[in-house]
Amino acid sequence: MIFQSIRYGWNKARLWVWAFLPALALQWILDGAVTWRVDAGGNRSLQLWWHNMGPQTAGIAIMATVLGFVGYVVSLWVRMGIVHGSVLAARGENVTAGNFFLSWERVGQFVVGTLLYGLIVGVGMILLIVPGVVWGLRYSMYGYYMVTQGAGPMEALQKSAAATDGHKGELFGLCLASAGVVILGALCLGVGLLWALPTVEIAWSAVFLELSGQQTVPATEPA
Repeated sequence: MIFQSIRYGWNKARLWVWAFLPALALQWILDGAVTWRVDAGGNRSLQLWWHNMGPQTAGIAIMATVLGFVGYVVSLWVRMGIVHGSVLAARGENVTAGNFFLSWERVGQFVVGTLLYGLIVGVGMILLIVPGVVWGLRYSMYGYYMVTQGAGPMEALQKSAAATDGHKGELFGLCLASAGVVILGALCLGVGLLWALPTVEIAWSAVFLELSGQQTVPATEPA
């Protein structure tokens, strides 16, 4: 299932790479917009994309934190659209850039689901790392259930646990294969990421469709 889904994702990504581009670019911009850096001496400085703004006053720090959270929420909204568009592509449907920008009505629930997922994985990492990896794989499909089936946060986590039961080894292999694809894309002067990222997104969506019993990853797609 690992290389089969990657191959399938590559074939679909070649068709819809430009439809993915606006959403992927926006997510990249938002993810690194406002962050805080702590140096060896424990001093915190504001990081605006690649530029270090240095230590800030309390008012600026509060405003930057609020703006960072707003950017995080908008980034998750974009993430919902990427999941939606990727699943459409994995189903073999036509995809446009508009498919990657959904309404805002379920963003709040998606934020809650993402925070719960992060909390579960974080606690697992504290418990000698291995439980965090296992739980990360166990609940990795939560976003797909929330976006495509309208499931609530807890329901999505439960459905993900049921779907991934007995498949964690394959999902871990898919994680490694996905990382390899992204690294290869980055090595191609970064331009390869235009194809690598959609390939990975569609591959994971195809695996979601298979594990949820909706569609088997085609084995006869031409390489």
